[in-house]
Amino acid sequence: MTAAGQVAQEGSLGNPRVPVQDQAFLERWRAGLEDPKKKFQLVKLLTKTLMLADTTDAFREAVVDRIQVARYHEGQVVFRQSEPGDWMAIVLTGRLERKLQRRDREVLIGDVGPGGIVGDMGLFGICPVRSFTVTSIESSVLLILTMAQFNQAVCTAGGPVSLSLFRDGQEMENLMADTESFLELACFKTLDKDFVMALHENSEPMLCYPNQVLMKENAYGNEMYILRKGQVRVEKAKKLIVTLGSGVVLGELAVLGSDKRRKATVTCSSLCLIRTLHGDVFHDILNQFPRAKRVFDHAYIARLVSIEMQSAGEELRKLDQFYGSATPRTGAQMVQMFGGKSGTFGNAIKALEEASGSPRKDIMLPRIKSPRKASKGNCFSGSANSNSLFVADSPCTAK
Repeated sequence: MTAAGQVAQEGSLGNPRVPVQDQAFLERWRAGLEDPKKKFQLVKLLTKTLMLADTTDAFREAVVDRIQVARYHEGQVVFRQSEPGDWMAIVLTGRLERKLQRRDREVLIGDVGPGGIVGDMGLFGICPVRSFTVTSIESSVLLILTMAQFNQAVCTAGGPVSLSLFRDGQEMENLMADTESFLELACFKTLDKDFVMALHENSEPMLCYPNQVLMKENAYGNEMYILRKGQVRVEKAKKLIVTLGSGVVLGELAVLGSDKRRKATVTCSSLCLIRTLHGDVFHDILNQFPRAKRVFDHAYIARLVSIEMQSAGEELRKLDQFYGSATPRTGAQMVQMFGGKSGTFGNAIKALEEASGSPRKDIMLPRIKSPRKASKGNCFSGSANSNSLFVADSPCTAK
């Protein structure tokens, strides 16, 4: 039986779009995996995929024993939006294109290269139908894993990590079916129910795995994300700003504004269920709900002003650190700067002396005699025995 036929039988939904493979190609593939070195290389290669990175070698080896291979030509459709499917594909070679079908047009939502995954929502049973259309844009080889094969691998070599991943997937399946919890998210409390339902119906559900970068600072982006389950960490200039949980909206600044650069880096700390809303789709929905548009515009302006004020404050602190403060310091600030205990400037100077380890030394200048008291026949301000170093400004005059 070919790989296509086996996938169609093992998958409970049996997607017929898995292509019929050349028997000679499949035999060469299986013969190659009989070599322990090549099999070991494939097991190690699976550690590069986000889904299997946290699993054990035993579990990845069990997956390799069951996985199938499929070859797609340029322009060939892997699966279509709204089709049933319970298998996923890992891109081994080539490149895939993802498109979201709208009523009047197609929205390109990105490419998937080697190591990327498509169809994992169907594998976990979180979403029984495909959320987007996937097409091969060049000759590609995909590794096909069905739900039945995944469950067999879990039963055979399921360690704590892989079983935890599977349990999280089952929990998210229940969460996907619960639309009421989506309506009750804190970020949507002030919005119309019809508008929130439109966001739910037009957003793309996706799974993000631990350490997967959702957004990168200063990178271009035209999508906003609604975190339904899991945790993410937000970093700016490689410094942790905050850790966020479910019920937050991420990336809305790039969607609402003209500047499409991301303001921070967002990385998943755990397995996350996220609904992705693309900028063009979001603006179409906003135009249908003017009241919601005013709410988002107001929130965008407030957030933008907050970010600009924070940036201005950071820039001012850097300038003060480099050039010194442009405004006078109070006595209390001087004491705080120099480590004194009282509010007087003198004590602050004393604290500075103690910190330097040497007391202040008074510099004694030589005494200068006034020219008015100098002798009339002398051109110098002092006598020959004087310690003065200065010459009188007025010329010498003889009587």
